[in-house]
Amino acid sequence: MRLNRIIARLVLVLLIAQLLLVFLSWLLSATLTDAVRPLLSSEGIRWFLGQFSVMLLKPQLIWLILLSMAGGCVWRSGIFRPSQLSFRRQSALRVSFLVLMMLITIVALLVMTPQAVLLSSTGLLWPSPFSRALVPILSALAIITSSCYGLLSRTFTSMYDVFESFRIGLQQAVPLLILYLFAVTFYESCLYVFL
Repeated sequence: MRLNRIIARLVLVLLIAQLLLVFLSWLLSATLTDAVRPLLSSEGIRWFLGQFSVMLLKPQLIWLILLSMAGGCVWRSGIFRPSQLSFRRQSALRVSFLVLMMLITIVALLVMTPQAVLLSSTGLLWPSPFSRALVPILSALAIITSSCYGLLSRTFTSMYDVFESFRIGLQQAVPLLILYLFAVTFYESCLYVFL
């Protein structure tokens, strides 16, 4: 609840800053014609409406969605609740640990072997396909491991429960998604106006 209030205030600040940027860009474009592009001109309105979807499509949006799904799955599976470890849960934890080790081994083989698939063309780890896919890989590891634990320990009774955990994770991330929308819009508008 407290985090949601902080995010709501940040969104309000970003909204006010966006409105001030629109007004400021219009005012500065009247005095400094070449240095500033106004958002209220025909070009600025075309840019804002035409590029709105493109400016929101960033890897960070996908990362936020994947991490929220993984967080919901980990939280709902109960994998980090050691006080409730019955024999079934201990067995599920062991199997999930083996699955996690197997997945980490597969990722390591894709990175550490000669001619590794996830290395860059020069053989470096940073920047490479591995570095660009690190958050999706970690999210997939968390989802697969916690789903395995949840299904084996009967915390999840069906795949519906797994998908429900995704929904709950996404539901918890909605305030962050709204903050992302306003922050990226303001940032991209600043780049358009001043660069």
